[in-house]
Amino acid sequence: MVRNDWPVLDRWFPLRTEWSKLKYGAFLLSLFLVLGALPYGLINRFSAWRGTTSFKVEIPLDWELPFVAWMVIPYYSFYLYFPWAAWVGAAEKHREHGLVFFQRLIASAWVAFACFLIFPVEIELRSQALDAEGLFGWMMSALHEADTPYNAWPSIHVLLSILVVLFVRHIGVKDGTWSAPKALVVWVSCALLVASTALIKQHYVFDGISGTALAFGLWYGWIRPALS
Repeated sequence: MVRNDWPVLDRWFPLRTEWSKLKYGAFLLSLFLVLGALPYGLINRFSAWRGTTSFKVEIPLDWELPFVAWMVIPYYSFYLYFPWAAWVGAAEKHREHGLVFFQRLIASAWVAFACFLIFPVEIELRSQALDAEGLFGWMMSALHEADTPYNAWPSIHVLLSILVVLFVRHIGVKDGTWSAPKALVVWVSCALLVASTALIKQHYVFDGISGTALAFGLWYGWIRPALS
């Protein structure tokens, strides 16, 4: 039996297992938006206000990598991962798995938030992100306006997207719906997202590496055992 990490939800929402799939998915997504996305934005603004860098994580490769404007598309695809995970986790026979995953996904984000606050790093690569035009230029401008160049490592894009893919794969294997073609599409898409963090000059290479390491460490050491 998968155990709910937050028993208070049993008291507040005792009939949640009777909800429709759409309502349950919206419930999971709302938990993430309130407890994950909102704190991220607040910490990002606080870090920009503080304007402090604790140490340097950049390497020469960060400046040598080209700026690839079209990679902003896979970068934005990050925001589709959470509705996807919520829909998978809202399936009737996987609702407790979905709830526990989202609880631990949020807690994983909090681990990254602690790094952002304790070891702030300013990302100084945006001066290279100047050649985008048209749609790509508009998307880059919107990104820069919404997200100040802090909250560097571990990359939250990398950390959370990999965790979502591992969760969807876990459920797909259980259901017998995880096929080689699906795996190829999903992992290539995720790899493009990971690469985009450096190629649109939004993150250092170290941010992606640390995000990947943390994702697999948390998944195999803490999240997957709770779903088994």
